Amino acid sequence: MTRKLVARGYGEPEQVLTVAELPGDPPPGPGEARIAVSAAGLNYLDVSLCRGEYPQQPEPPFTPGVEAAGHVVAVGSGVDAGRLLGRDVIACPTLPRGALGESVTVDAALVVPRPPELPAVAAAALPVTYQTGWFALSRAGLAAGETVLVHAGAGGVGIATTQLAVARGARVICTAGGPEKAAVCREHGAELAVDYRREDFVAAVRDATGGRGADVVVDPVGGAVTAQSLECLAFEGRLVSVGAAAGAPPPVDPLRLVAGNWSLVGLSWGSAYPGRRPEAVAAAYQELFALHRAGAVRPPVTRVVGLAEAPAALADLAARRTTGKLVVQIGGDDGRRG
Repeated sequence: MTRKLVARGYGEPEQVLTVAELPGDPPPGPGEARIAVSAAGLNYLDVSLCRGEYPQQPEPPFTPGVEAAGHVVAVGSGVDAGRLLGRDVIACPTLPRGALGESVTVDAALVVPRPPELPAVAAAALPVTYQTGWFALSRAGLAAGETVLVHAGAGGVGIATTQLAVARGARVICTAGGPEKAAVCREHGAELAVDYRREDFVAAVRDATGGRGADVVVDPVGGAVTAQSLECLAFEGRLVSVGAAAGAPPPVDPLRLVAGNWSLVGLSWGSAYPGRRPEAVAAAYQELFALHRAGAVRPPVTRVVGLAEAPAALADLAARRTTGKLVVQIGGDDGRRG
């Protein structure tokens, strides 16, 4: 038997998620690997999954979780056992077989061996948040010396994007809700943190840049924030939309982009890049591992919970009561059951 967190309907995480004792996973099929999960990262998309709002929404019952760190215990035919079997790894499971359980079977092409200096709890904070930040800045063509505005700067994606932008030699301005979250932004490298509850962030960005605006905006918030962010852009500025935690943004008139010489970029990392650009994802992981060794990437794990506590942790994430990254510890830190 194996324990997994299962959603048997749609609703708020605490209403629909339960820990279930299920029969053990079958042997991996061709091209698959089974992982004994040590730790799994939590993301806002897990909340969206529970609510039935995710674009690639599975039907219940399903197990959420798209970030796993653990230990490969079995591989199917066609998989290079020498590369993976017995290795500590990071993986992005494909729904409905999510990471929030004692084991998960995944496409072996989505499994990456992790370096020994990267423990499982920290590793589980890397895939979605840091890969999203990495590709957002890459798609924006961020250059050293440019200014980046990062919304929700005290969240997992916000902190990851800030650290990566600083590593690229950029100046970072963050928005956050409240002085405590603004302080978190500064701790991770933001030169300026704007408390949007007290200040107009458009005016603050314009003032901080001498009226020029931000070269790049990374927006995981959506809603009205996306429209306001256009007012923050510099000449030839780039706005990268990576989510919509506050709801869908209003339509954007293409002529506004023409008039400002602006670019609007959409990025959905987890639903597209691992499957469609696996070589680019693998290369990004190696860069992230190198930045971690250099101390530039510091996964901001602020809370570690058990599997039974995950629904309450997701409720806190949905209510914006969290900072940094929430991780569920399931097995031993080396990927074996602990």
